[in-house]
Amino acid sequence: MNLTTVTPNMICFILVWSLAAAVTPVAAGRERSSLAIPRRKGGARAPICGSIRLLTGFGDPRFFTDKYIPADKPGVALKLPNYDVLFDEISKVSPLARQALSESNPLGIKAINNTSDVYKWKVMADSSCRLVSHIDKIDNFQKKGVPLVRFRSTLHGPVKKRAECFSELISVANLRHKWDPTSDLVETVYSADVKEVDKFLGNKYGETSMFGIGYVKSKQSVVSPREQLTLCGLQIFPSGASILWGIELEEDQNHLFPKVQTKRQPRSTSHLFSTTIIPTGNDTFDVEYVLQIEIGGFPGWLTGPIVIETVKKMFSFADEYFKGGLEGGALAKRLSLIADEETPPSPFFFATPRVSDHNESSESSGHAVLDKEQTLLMTP
Repeated sequence: MNLTTVTPNMICFILVWSLAAAVTPVAAGRERSSLAIPRRKGGARAPICGSIRLLTGFGDPRFFTDKYIPADKPGVALKLPNYDVLFDEISKVSPLARQALSESNPLGIKAINNTSDVYKWKVMADSSCRLVSHIDKIDNFQKKGVPLVRFRSTLHGPVKKRAECFSELISVANLRHKWDPTSDLVETVYSADVKEVDKFLGNKYGETSMFGIGYVKSKQSVVSPREQLTLCGLQIFPSGASILWGIELEEDQNHLFPKVQTKRQPRSTSHLFSTTIIPTGNDTFDVEYVLQIEIGGFPGWLTGPIVIETVKKMFSFADEYFKGGLEGGALAKRLSLIADEETPPSPFFFATPRVSDHNESSESSGHAVLDKEQTLLMTP
């Protein structure tokens, strides 16, 4: 197959993500490349062009602490992230995240000063006339062999539960399937009481709205299914700004895979993911989406174009979906189920039941409005 003709829909790709690697598992937590790499005389493999790495460690240990909190299932504990390290890294690559973390009245995209960037970025697109107004990247970010890609967009939609509703675009099965035909399973594996997270955090990073572990698996396509196991959360700040984040779990957390998913699939890893929302008006908000995804055994140079096209597709759906929240669409109908709050934001999340091995139709599974139990159906 000519790789120059690969389209996003030809790759098993899910949004923090099983953007599928051409790798085959050979032992617990270990993978080898299935690409045909020529050998030199004597058996050694010849060097090849492009970035190809083997994924063995998955999550970055820098992002985790040795602290645990109880999960929503008996006998299970979830490892807490090192929020200081995580948000320091996110703030270095996301100007809107810096605003959310440090400003009481963030102004969004119009207030971004590119001279304050910590790293040197390559601009891929820049036009205020486009829905995704700005795209740039850093190739081989932190020598991972794959690019870190950054997107900015301005959307129109209701203020009510805005951050939670945006997260649903990638975490709720029937919404995800509207723009990502390659996703198969999107499942909450474990969640935790957000009050326990806030006890750990104090008041340093706003209020925790969501916290838990999500599992995703892609459909069979040009390559075999891929999977990821990701710890994700949502922080909401007094200004109304929010940061949605996700980090890959380390190998020592493999026991948290869904019990019904007994066959391990080749695994991809998200090195860094964040989505920051800054309110700019009653019905407008700016979004900055940052992602670095690695596909073990897959050329790094091909990852960037696929990420860009797929995220643009997500924003296209988000544009229509959120506008529908102002015009009697599906989002407006869902928001009408929630009582108005006197002191927003408070923890809330729409959730769907787990997706079973029988691949239940997400259209028929319905939605449950959760007032107390905080769950997370998420891999960014």
